[in-house]
Amino acid sequence: DDVPERQVVALRPRGAVGPPTYMKRSMELLDDEGACSVQDLSTLAVLHEPEVLHALEVRLRYGSVYTSTGPMLLAVNPFQSVPTLYSYERLRSFVDLPLSAAAPEPHVYGTARDAYRGVWVDGRSQTVLVSGESGAGKTETTKFVMRFLALAGAPGAEDSMSPCERRVLNSIPLLEALGNAKTLRNDNSSRFGKYIELQFGCPTGGGRPPSPSFVLRTTPPTTPTSGREPGPETSRGGPRLVGAKTHCYLLEKVRVTGVQEGERSFHIFYQLLAAAQRVAASQDDQDGGCPQDF
Repeated sequence: DDVPERQVVALRPRGAVGPPTYMKRSMELLDDEGACSVQDLSTLAVLHEPEVLHALEVRLRYGSVYTSTGPMLLAVNPFQSVPTLYSYERLRSFVDLPLSAAAPEPHVYGTARDAYRGVWVDGRSQTVLVSGESGAGKTETTKFVMRFLALAGAPGAEDSMSPCERRVLNSIPLLEALGNAKTLRNDNSSRFGKYIELQFGCPTGGGRPPSPSFVLRTTPPTTPTSGREPGPETSRGGPRLVGAKTHCYLLEKVRVTGVQEGERSFHIFYQLLAAAQRVAASQDDQDGGCPQDF
């Protein structure tokens, strides 16, 4: 077809025999600049698996970890530290956006913001599904989503978090200790599935009074808020985190008694041994120390 915005190219595996497979390409992805400028791949005239992989590769090369495809957020693990990508300043920049404004870039904070907005403005249950192969970054992504949702309704900095919000965030390392282990591909691999419910309720004062609701698997609010037009308000003053429930399933119990060569059992066993050795070395085992010492 002679379509101006498309170009037909031959795609074939290296060393393949037989006629090549011809697939159309979007003009936007023909150069690196175009690939970097396309933040939502669903807007392209042509989209198939080779195009998606090419766009992700080019964008990662230029430092873009996240790419949107409609309501889905695609993430590529950079396997290196990117300090500014998840900084508190970056998180607050998404929290302080007007609720009616679109996210400035594809980011996990933008996905968490959409879920929070759905609870507050639309009064509807929201679900965030984090999926990927081992080492893709599911555990870290889940922590970033939970951190955003715990801080979204806080009126100020992290110092203004409620005791409940702090307890929810502090429970993450405990879950990792009991259910994560080192594998050949991942030093902090989750060896179980988890289904987390975050429960939200009205703030103690100020702001628009939302109805009680849940996130990540929610029950309908007691007072319907559907159809409420989003105003210029930011997430500040919105519903606060009031509780959480975690359902764990498919725990790899066989790892307790035996592991493959090069792998380890669950973190908790090594942490307990390391803590005992440290207490013995410091000769401070009379009073046991404080919880922060372990």
